[in-house]
Amino acid sequence: MSAAVQGSFDHFGIDLKRNRLFVTAEDYKSVLVFDLNTGAVIHRIEGVVRPHAILYRSNVDRLYITDGEDGSVRVFDAETYRQIGRIALLKDADSIGFDVSRKLLYVDNGGRDVGKNYSMLSVIDTTNNTKVQDIRIEGDTLEAMALDSYRPRLYVNDKATNEVVVVDRFTNKVFAKWPLTMCHVNVAMALDEQRQRLFVGCRSGQIVVLDSNTGKELQTLRIHTGVDDLIYDPVTRRIYASTDGFIDVFDQINLNDYVSRGSIASGAKGRTERLVPELNRLFVAIPKSSAANAHVLVFEPENTQPPVTRPVDIQEPVHAPVAEKMVLEELSEHPLLRRMGLHVIPPGGKTMILIANGNETRLGIHTSEGDFAAVKSGKTYGPRIPDGEFYNMKMPMFDARGRRIGILVMEIACTDAHSEAEAATKAESIRSELASKIPNLDALFAPLPN
Repeated sequence: MSAAVQGSFDHFGIDLKRNRLFVTAEDYKSVLVFDLNTGAVIHRIEGVVRPHAILYRSNVDRLYITDGEDGSVRVFDAETYRQIGRIALLKDADSIGFDVSRKLLYVDNGGRDVGKNYSMLSVIDTTNNTKVQDIRIEGDTLEAMALDSYRPRLYVNDKATNEVVVVDRFTNKVFAKWPLTMCHVNVAMALDEQRQRLFVGCRSGQIVVLDSNTGKELQTLRIHTGVDDLIYDPVTRRIYASTDGFIDVFDQINLNDYVSRGSIASGAKGRTERLVPELNRLFVAIPKSSAANAHVLVFEPENTQPPVTRPVDIQEPVHAPVAEKMVLEELSEHPLLRRMGLHVIPPGGKTMILIANGNETRLGIHTSEGDFAAVKSGKTYGPRIPDGEFYNMKMPMFDARGRRIGILVMEIACTDAHSEAEAATKAESIRSELASKIPNLDALFAPLPN
């Protein structure tokens, strides 16, 4: 980078379509754009006073950048780098989380920088670039957050209170606060959603592993002090913690067993990292020092655990907004319910498909032969899955008049049920709740009321 680039970096963004890497240079008041093929800086996005986090939405080709000094989210056309929008928030707009299904961006802002002892978690609709709501959270400094993809839950680090605050994204309300007793200054976060493990990185030199159903602290992993970013790669089951001068690496051997793979020297204050699994590359931003200009280090992860290969699912277009809303309501009302999916044959269709499950990326997949076989008897089937500690429930689904309309699947955490029989009882109760809301099959595909 140019010698003019001074000060700290905060977060990376990635555009694989054009092979671009975005780096937010806070003190340089810019977002630097790198060509991934050559490593050269090809553009400087200006007009952002203090850039922090960046989201690239490929389907609309836009960049969303938080500006901590201006107190806003600035929206740019990713092709021309022209600013096309600005959503006003409070000063210190910083970390973000993105709901891929509802296209909502969550941004923490406010707090100490505006003289308040509480902060805001603002909800932004990135489809029309408007703020939907502010969620008040006690504590003057919020940090990194993580979102479940299959249930409407968000976890955010409240550094001021040394807690993890849990937000229900369906109601946009705080429903739990989990105190951290095993570390201090919680700033980084990553999530293993499949196994319900939340990783919280603290600058005191620990990663705390929590059960993301209950908030119970399970163990700590020792790291260097000064952590700022934390990454969990669900494919290789590897954790990367960027600290002050080192990348600390751990492999998740099984649900509760983590093995250190050592530390890699990076550079002083090199605490900003981004893993791009598609390229098998880990990027680390290093600020300017007396010895060298600011630069980005590129690492190639090695000796990772072999990824689990799964068959490619067939997917069809589907639009069942009422069904999706019903599923989200059930997931919200039952916080320990990990996942729920509703499979039906759409009106006029011939194939049973998944029409609602809280994760848009999975909608439209064909119902598996295993799901059909599991409910063939008409009974509830739900074996315990050790890798994740949950009961994988499958059962016939009915409407409010008792007519069979499809298959309902759900995952119930072992923290909520202690036997398959107990899990089946809970699952059937939830099924009854959902069925009572469904007058008939066609109603699942109706438009939502305004």
